[in-house]
Amino acid sequence: MTLVSRFELDTWDHGKLVVNHGFSNLLRRQHWTTFAVIWSRTADASIAKKLRTDRVTLRFTLDDGGRERAFYIKRHGRSSLKEYLKPLLSLRWPILGARNEWNALLAFHEAGLPTMTPVAYGQHGGNSFLITEALENCTKLSELQFPPDQSAAGVNYRVDAAHTRSSRRSLVTRIAQMTQRMHNAGLHHQDYYLGHLLLPNSRTARGSDSNRIYIIDLGRVRRQQPLSQRWIVKDLAQLNYSAQHVSLTDRLRFLREYLGHKPGAADRKLIARIAAKTASIARHSRKNGL
Repeated sequence: MTLVSRFELDTWDHGKLVVNHGFSNLLRRQHWTTFAVIWSRTADASIAKKLRTDRVTLRFTLDDGGRERAFYIKRHGRSSLKEYLKPLLSLRWPILGARNEWNALLAFHEAGLPTMTPVAYGQHGGNSFLITEALENCTKLSELQFPPDQSAAGVNYRVDAAHTRSSRRSLVTRIAQMTQRMHNAGLHHQDYYLGHLLLPNSRTARGSDSNRIYIIDLGRVRRQQPLSQRWIVKDLAQLNYSAQHVSLTDRLRFLREYLGHKPGAADRKLIARIAAKTASIARHSRKNGL
């Protein structure tokens, strides 16, 4: 993924470490100027997410002149042989380590897509890491409660009360426009579920931030120009699968906004492929207890 970054980037430690210049002074004050130091000093941070033994996300804080700032570091260890071979057997190049997500973050910012702020990327030998500034006081869209007549029976969704007053139509429109912009930029997410979309809590958001929807977990993002329908279908099916508690009317509203027109006969093939892929994801999820 080749691009021109909108961030000024500093290269340290003989190329082992790349830092967003906006955070350079902060890291220097901590003496975090080499791959080895950062790798060592974040090893005991609080675990936020652990997918595998070779991939773990941790949360830590740094003092910035008396103000505590929160960050996440995603640490990648040496991948197993299986992680190399599995995608190759499907004729796909494996996505390993932190570099792909670092490049994806830069690409999303370049395309004007709200996401995490990149802080630093490091790689040495078989180990690599990605540091991002924490997105605080946000709600996953998978947890957002729609009005009672739109929610699946028996399902409880946690949500800030202020969000229930926001317009569903406006929210659906913003998601559709953002998705269209992502695909027009040739970017496809590959894990495009509502749980990877964050909405700032209205009580803490300021100004335009309250209208932002952040896309997170960009580890599997790929870029292709023009973007093939295969990848468009995959993203839209993942979103559709995770939005089963959302009314059919709202999902059709999303599709109309995404396409830029009312779905018609020319769109039937695309809609059929999205429906088939959604069903495939559902079968896979049931089989694996997801």
